[in-house]
Amino acid sequence: MATNRGKFLAGRLVLILTCLAWVAQAQRTRDFSKIEFETIQVADGLYLLSGDGRNITVFAGSDGVLLVDSQFAPLHQKIMDAVAKITPQPLRYLINTHLHGDHTDGNELMGKAGATIIAHDNLRKGLVSQQSSPNPNSRIPTLAKEGIPSVTYSDHMTLHFNGEEIYIVHPAPGHTDGDSIIYFRRANAIQAGDIPSSLRYPTYDVNNGGSVNGMIAAAELLLEMANPDTKIMSPHNPPLATVKDVQEQRDMMIVVRDRVLSGIRAGKTLEQIIASKPTAEFDERRKVGRTSEQFVTELYHDLSR
Repeated sequence: MATNRGKFLAGRLVLILTCLAWVAQAQRTRDFSKIEFETIQVADGLYLLSGDGRNITVFAGSDGVLLVDSQFAPLHQKIMDAVAKITPQPLRYLINTHLHGDHTDGNELMGKAGATIIAHDNLRKGLVSQQSSPNPNSRIPTLAKEGIPSVTYSDHMTLHFNGEEIYIVHPAPGHTDGDSIIYFRRANAIQAGDIPSSLRYPTYDVNNGGSVNGMIAAAELLLEMANPDTKIMSPHNPPLATVKDVQEQRDMMIVVRDRVLSGIRAGKTLEQIIASKPTAEFDERRKVGRTSEQFVTELYHDLSR
């Protein structure tokens, strides 16, 4: 038992270090000066700013502007310039879907620009903890007080803004333990954050409460909220997904999870499970982003806990 636990902890450490190194390398090598945003209209007053494979939701009207996620701080002025082309109204609100840096790094500048930042309780706790952490997490930015959410919720909340009823709900801990799904009821559009909405192999942060079972549960909640006409916005490409896409992603996760779990119960090593190709029939549609081996490795360490 001690040997197995030691192998698990060692494997988990390798996974964490690999992930952190990848994120740090991506931020070092990205040339933000070359990134430009395309504006995609989703519904009346509702847009996506799409650039470099990442997307920001913009909701504009007579009350002002609401953004979902702030992306990287070096892109702040480009984001604000793109918003100014949509509307001259001021920035009023920013909602964070979760605490990772590609969603929150620009919070501080957004806060200084006048945004009231809204997020789940656990997201705020994570950002506050990062401020004084002796071992900061490179996936999470260290922000001044202007970048920390000042309005938080535990289960769900509703924001009435620009004539829209914006329902914000916390799913089961999936990508992280501080995820939010944002539903624009009248527009019938959902910003799903990094829970499964795009056809790639998903990732989740086990060090911040994530798990594959939580990701599946979050997808189920999203599907309960949606209808066949719901427009599902993603912070990563493709920018728009369908209910069918979410169903396929959920079904894929269930199948691969069960195969990996069966291998673990049979005493197979990670290498043996990878060699069995538990994702084989899904690989063709998921060539962007992380590899199937990375996804299976994450599943293995998650399900071995």
